[in-house]
Amino acid sequence: MEYVQGNIRVSATDVANHLSCKHLTTLNLLLAKGALPAPEWANPDLKVLQQLGLDHEKAYVDSLRTIGLSVVDVSQGANSRDATLDAMKKGVQVIVQANLASGEWLGRADVLLRVEQPSALGDWSYEAVDCKLSRTTKAETILQLCFYSELLTDVQGHEPELFHVIRPHTNYEPESHRFSQYAAYYRYVKRAVKDAVDSANGKTYPEVVPHCDICRWWQYCDQQLRKDDSLSFVHGISRLQRNELAIRC
Repeated sequence: MEYVQGNIRVSATDVANHLSCKHLTTLNLLLAKGALPAPEWANPDLKVLQQLGLDHEKAYVDSLRTIGLSVVDVSQGANSRDATLDAMKKGVQVIVQANLASGEWLGRADVLLRVEQPSALGDWSYEAVDCKLSRTTKAETILQLCFYSELLTDVQGHEPELFHVIRPHTNYEPESHRFSQYAAYYRYVKRAVKDAVDSANGKTYPEVVPHCDICRWWQYCDQQLRKDDSLSFVHGISRLQRNELAIRC
């Protein structure tokens, strides 16, 4: 999330994060606006996971080079957005770390793959690929790829039919999904993110969710929960039970 000239710019990660934790959206929004300092705490395991993810992506891209596909990595240039568009116009078969944007929405796809479907670019177009370490594809991954697919639609004037996930230990065989099957759900979550950003009332509250394991705001939220003597510290209690008790009390 970025705050540029009075406007918030939202990324694919922000959309996925909102599904994981609505309070995370609030905290990142306050950080972008300068109302909160960046958290000092960082999960030491996260850096290892990030490196493993980069290694997985590199191995996948190397496998594409091995079969003779042309590859351009646009992550190192001064203006990666222009470099991405230039590579798309040239019809490069594999574009790594593609920088896409449309209005207030921006994203960086792991890989764009050329497919032989006509678009405003020419006799070809592109589909998004995300390299993930998880053995099962999560809803957050689907949302991110929907996000990239929508940005691609704006750039190339053609809606991608598919998007793809590269999971580990699959010989880089893609797990492919139809964008149209998830588009309505994606639009629903995207609207929720936009509403949260536009309202910016800051009234969300920390919840203990799986994303806490890797979230940089974990220590910040944990301190608030402990200060409030939250029911989330009751062993074995569920979120539904906590909500029921809060209503009754």
